[in-house]
Amino acid sequence: MADSFDLVIIGGGNAGYIPAIRASQLGMKVALIEKREGGHLGGTCLNVGCIPTKALLHTASLLHDARTAEDYGVKIGSVELDYPAVAKRREQVVTQLRRGVQGLMKKNKVQVYNGVGSFIEPKKIKVETHDGETHELEAKNVLISTGSAVNSLPGLEFDGDRVISSDDIVTENDDYPESIIILGSGAVGSEFASMYNDFGTEVTLVELLDRIVPGEDPEISAALQKEFEGRGINVLTSTMADSGSLEKTKTGVKIKTAPAGQDKKEGAQEEGGSYGGESVPAGETGDDDGTLEAECLLVAVGRKTVTEELNLDVTNVELTEKGTIKIDEFYRTGEDGVYAAGDVIGGYWLAHAAGHEGIIAVEHMAGENPMPLDQSLVPRVTFTRPEVASFGLTKAQAEDEGYDARETKFPFRAIGKALIEGEPNGFVKIVVDSETDLILGMHAIGPHVTDLITEGVFAKLVEGTPEEMGMTIHPHPSLSEVMGEAAMASEGHPIHF
Repeated sequence: MADSFDLVIIGGGNAGYIPAIRASQLGMKVALIEKREGGHLGGTCLNVGCIPTKALLHTASLLHDARTAEDYGVKIGSVELDYPAVAKRREQVVTQLRRGVQGLMKKNKVQVYNGVGSFIEPKKIKVETHDGETHELEAKNVLISTGSAVNSLPGLEFDGDRVISSDDIVTENDDYPESIIILGSGAVGSEFASMYNDFGTEVTLVELLDRIVPGEDPEISAALQKEFEGRGINVLTSTMADSGSLEKTKTGVKIKTAPAGQDKKEGAQEEGGSYGGESVPAGETGDDDGTLEAECLLVAVGRKTVTEELNLDVTNVELTEKGTIKIDEFYRTGEDGVYAAGDVIGGYWLAHAAGHEGIIAVEHMAGENPMPLDQSLVPRVTFTRPEVASFGLTKAQAEDEGYDARETKFPFRAIGKALIEGEPNGFVKIVVDSETDLILGMHAIGPHVTDLITEGVFAKLVEGTPEEMGMTIHPHPSLSEVMGEAAMASEGHPIHF
């Protein structure tokens, strides 16, 4: 006999466990299905994504600080990286947060099943556990939150050694490469380029498009590339890599590159993420025919949705051509009572967006009349050194949408705290609708902008103006002053620049 629930959630990432808690708060009886071995909740973000990556990046930041400490009058002596200790701390952080999520499930009386969930019929779910048991669950509502997985390219299949994914990096416990080629300069590729450079690895970052972090404002891309190149990272833009030319050697890998736009050999790939590289002069990172050579190759060309095991054919749930689940503004699918949220529906593929999507879905189930998510309020953050953060529209995008837009920016070098911390480079840019003075977007590069950007998101949420942001008293000396100054610059009266 099937167990009955008000809500069954398939997938325990941010789009699963967070709405499970909210549904419980709303009085629902909730079941959560997670297929990850060990029953670890938290999805990609907690287990092999955001959390372990940022733990590694924090170590990289400390390593950089230690190596430059003498500039601040602190003599440390020899600085070395103990990678097994780094990996141990990374796992300690992940383990502690896993336990926290498990505790939240118990606190909120969410029934957790460890196994693969699939539809028997629209409101009946089968769970096949890893120990061979089978459970049947009936539900008034179902939320699909099965997330995404790392994507590769034909000819560049992951082997965990020479050709690796981000998953391989955050589960490596013994060592790190002395040299690496990274295909793709989105958030994942750029973060690992920054991290490995601080570790002392020789890094080549290859991007198919004409700039790195191509989803960001072009001026942000240019500023980050300048910082990367100043640190010794070899950045190749407007470049394609020929996956058919990949050669695995005794010491690493070789792959040929060519300027983007030339005829490609079979196996060269443009879909599923961006990557690239122009011919590299002999004696640098490769041969004069554009061949790159390194200890390993990181393929960071995006992610793909995970829907194969759901047995969606017995439902009216529809997929797009890109494999994402079709939903409306409340995350309802084509099947009555079946919702979907998180990476599996596409969008920005961000953990913080996924949690909000799931909350809106369960509140709609409960008749709470939630407000649909405004995509322009989703902050996009990249934890490179320096950090990058943004939300909303660039000036060009705003003009394409018909706005009479203006943009202004304010530099960190005019902020005392940035000088104190030794991070004077970067800026905050504000895009405003000239007719209404409402904020359309913000774009930033510099110290701690992944934290600072939230002030701008909140201002846009409450339809605040730059004038009102400028009226807000920011503590001195603090990095937050850059937000107030950028706002006043938008109004034509910055104080310190």
